[in-house]
Amino acid sequence: MNNKLQRFAQNELVLARSAVERQRINSSLSQLEKVITNKLQIQNLIRFGSYTRNTILPRKFDNKSDVDLMVIFNSRYTPETYRGQIAKAINTAYPNSLSKKDFPAVKLELNHIMFDIVPAIIENNYWSGTIYLIPDKGNNWIKTEPNDINDDLSQKNQSYGGNVIRQVIRLCKHWNANAGYPLSSYLMEKKIISLWYWGNENTYERFLKTLDSIAGHLPKVRKCIDNIRKYEGVFYEQNKIEQLYWLQKLLPGLK
Repeated sequence: MNNKLQRFAQNELVLARSAVERQRINSSLSQLEKVITNKLQIQNLIRFGSYTRNTILPRKFDNKSDVDLMVIFNSRYTPETYRGQIAKAINTAYPNSLSKKDFPAVKLELNHIMFDIVPAIIENNYWSGTIYLIPDKGNNWIKTEPNDINDDLSQKNQSYGGNVIRQVIRLCKHWNANAGYPLSSYLMEKKIISLWYWGNENTYERFLKTLDSIAGHLPKVRKCIDNIRKYEGVFYEQNKIEQLYWLQKLLPGLK
């Protein structure tokens, strides 16, 4: 089962697994950045989120997958003012594409890729340094830390080897999307990165332990994990079939 999970996480659950696809996404993102820079008075642009961590899933497996772009403005107006400016610029440049204000961001869909464009401002604090602010649900500014877990993920992934941590994150994100998003995707990634693993555990073992840790209290997850464990270690063909059946309950599309 470990080989099946590895192949699934490394191939099917990778958004830009081919050079052509990666180039297409990066070209669209670079063009979008150029449009925003030319049409708006901004201070900077920051790419952030799961795309920068290479944990983003194809929309086939997660219809909320998007590439996140933070637009940092020079002045301090209301979030709604900046969302309106972004939406106007996007609609002018991409009149035939789907774009809409979707609080707190503006969403743009190009070539089956969704971009989440978030307005932001910065404050410089003597004690804390640069502070990034984005809109909250009350149309106020709230502190955020873009790409705060990227380095932690890279270091942990490297320390365990085999790209296992990223594989486990992708598998868990696929489960989460299929289950109706019971967990926040970002908080789930952050939690997974903070977990401790044995150094010699494979993707299969780490996926089950991780899912048990973050969602084992959910009845459907508990039932699946218990049945998967039930058929471990017994190498009859029927047991393998049963184990795969319960894994597919968690991860539709796994073969």
